[in-house]
Amino acid sequence: MTDLSEPPITAPEGFPICIRAYGDETESSRLGHLVGGLVRHISRTFDLSGLDGMTIAGDYVQALAELDRGYAATIVLTPSEGDVIGIAMTPSVLRDGILKSHLVFNAGLVSAVLDDSSEHYQLAIHMIAHECAHVEITHAFDTCFPGVQLRTRHTDPLRNLRWNIIFACWDEYAATRRSSCYGQDPTVGYEDTFLLALGHTEDRANAAIRSYRWHADVDQVLREVSDAYGQLMKFAAYHLGNMAGQGLADDDLPRTKQALDGHWFQPVWLKLRAACETLWDGFGSWDDQTGFEAIGDIAVELMANQGMRLTPLDGDGMHVDLPFTPQTEAFGIEAYLASLLGKAA
Repeated sequence: MTDLSEPPITAPEGFPICIRAYGDETESSRLGHLVGGLVRHISRTFDLSGLDGMTIAGDYVQALAELDRGYAATIVLTPSEGDVIGIAMTPSVLRDGILKSHLVFNAGLVSAVLDDSSEHYQLAIHMIAHECAHVEITHAFDTCFPGVQLRTRHTDPLRNLRWNIIFACWDEYAATRRSSCYGQDPTVGYEDTFLLALGHTEDRANAAIRSYRWHADVDQVLREVSDAYGQLMKFAAYHLGNMAGQGLADDDLPRTKQALDGHWFQPVWLKLRAACETLWDGFGSWDDQTGFEAIGDIAVELMANQGMRLTPLDGDGMHVDLPFTPQTEAFGIEAYLASLLGKAA
């Protein structure tokens, strides 16, 4: 008998679950049933009708690389590295031309759900909810703008750059806000990550521009600088989304407030928060992409203020201007060679 007191399950009935490179048959079956049950339970709150399936992998890196994405992908999926080490991902896939989302978890952490006394139990619950939120967010965008993700190719490099940052920021803002009440409170972790990135991003981007003065590879400097500031915006979006979900203001987080006070990133923080809140208020009922483009505008303005100006050209193209500043003047050849040796090491 159906329990009418609970919202219905939105996850597809019998969605496929793959457990690979983890434990014996009994343990892997138990893990699959438990995580699958949690996903189905979460789908009473989140719309998981766009779920393709789930993979739990002891060989997480290999599982990502081998995931059937339903199209000829040119980029191999890899876990994030650097300030954040990836332990779960929800890639978009195509099934018979329909956009869906596939959950991929690192078995090393998600297996903590097998023991509710584990120190990582609540973290695993939060991770599962966070990835489920991505399923809902992707489906909401695809419902409003069908045929865009994975099915529309843009040759305009500036548009591609903007939308990479737009999706990264919006998806993480919405996912952290949506999943904030599940499992472990992630506030300290998101704050630590944001503050770490805030402390070194400008130096990282300026170093890339100084190196460009010698190697003159525009594609390389464009990639390095946009990655640096795009990641900073993404980590800010993680933090802002969780803060909104937890009902926290800047004044509630003294470290964040102190770091931003008078900082060059403070206007970006405020604009990004406003843009994401506007999108959140209209969640799933967007008439056009203007609200999303606002995040792209913030990114382009940020990079211009920090030393890389991007100007669209007629047709598909853009002009990259890297004006000399005291922070980005070319440095000596000895220092440049030393930097290359450092990277090689």
